[in-house]
Amino acid sequence: MPQGKKLVTAQIKLYLHRPVEPDNISWAQAGQILRDVSYETVLGLNHAITEWHLYERERARHYRETKENLPAEERKKTWNRIYSEVRGLMKTASSGMASMVTRTAITRYQNSLKDIRSLKQSVPSYRLGHPILLREGGGETKLWRDNGNYMFRATLRNRSNEPTRLTFLLDTFKLEKSKKAVLDRVISGEYKLGACQVAQDRRKRWFTRIAYSFPRPELKKDTSICVGVDLGLACPFYCAVNNGHDRLSCNEALIVERFRWQIRRRRRAFQNSLKFSNRGGHGRNKALAPLEKLAEKEINFRDTKYHQYTSRIIEFALKQNAGVIQIEGLEGFRASQQGILRDWAIADFHSKLKYKAEHAGIEVREIDARYTSQRCSECGNINEANRQSQSDFLCTVCGYKTHADYNAARNISIVGIEKIIAEEIARKGLAEQEAQDVPQG
Repeated sequence: MPQGKKLVTAQIKLYLHRPVEPDNISWAQAGQILRDVSYETVLGLNHAITEWHLYERERARHYRETKENLPAEERKKTWNRIYSEVRGLMKTASSGMASMVTRTAITRYQNSLKDIRSLKQSVPSYRLGHPILLREGGGETKLWRDNGNYMFRATLRNRSNEPTRLTFLLDTFKLEKSKKAVLDRVISGEYKLGACQVAQDRRKRWFTRIAYSFPRPELKKDTSICVGVDLGLACPFYCAVNNGHDRLSCNEALIVERFRWQIRRRRRAFQNSLKFSNRGGHGRNKALAPLEKLAEKEINFRDTKYHQYTSRIIEFALKQNAGVIQIEGLEGFRASQQGILRDWAIADFHSKLKYKAEHAGIEVREIDARYTSQRCSECGNINEANRQSQSDFLCTVCGYKTHADYNAARNISIVGIEKIIAEEIARKGLAEQEAQDVPQG
């Protein structure tokens, strides 16, 4: 891997198909080992974060009384003590994992220290089911191919406990070619394998998050060419480019709305059936299971659509040789609460778009998209009456007529559109004020 370049980090989530090493190990045995290590991970995390909290309190007390900081070696001594205690608690975990757990807990505490001191936040804690943390390097994890299959190995126990390592066949049978290409690059060493995790989902299926990093691509695209992305009212998204009239639309509004309606209808039916249920304990958990499956189905549908949509946007930008993608910022979208993608985790859409853009060497900018749906992309006239309906735009000044979401996307694609709109609003406001001040004769 080239040295001196800024690295981009990403993850791939893959399910563990079955254990293959040690020989003849069953899923019941492997699952028990994973659950034991996960439990001890939570013990270690909570112990480390509690002990570091006590150290920070002592450090603050010492400073109040003496106006001097504790010696630097005291911090290192405390870290080593906590690590030794965590390693003692994690009897079935490797020493590298204990180090990773200690570092993770202390880093989280330090990031929250300001809010903890101001009483805006309590000391963080961890619950059962937390992912198993695997340190990068040092033989903790390994990824390779064997007869076309992808294998994943994790060091889960120390050398005094058997087995030392567990190896799993990864479920990549329906994996996209692009993700398989990433795995191949990790295996070849072109991408660096990072700190991985192993966890269970709601359906008790084990999976791993394989972390990797790669050098940030050089921006060889034309940064003067910008693609605007409008998360529209009539379409899930609409793309336009600032140097021409090429466009990309997504005509899946009915598909998304139909799925949302079906989920809402089925959820309402389940909730109504629970009104007359007197089940408690495990019985109620069983009754709530369909709702959990429904929520997971909605998450999976959204995740699939977001991957499809963001991939199409990146392909469109690459075809235009665009170096920049502009999209409405999260705050503006939350404030409007409009569009086909409303009520979905729009931050996840932004996240997927950004990491795919980084792979392609494209910059993503979040902008304030206010008035872009009311502004005419031809003459610049801003008027609420321009928007005839969810899908129709007709300028009241120049008569330009087009799809409303395409017009908004064209505005969003203009570099510096926020400043242009602000100046136009200020000028229009001044003109209206002058018109009101003219004496009527």
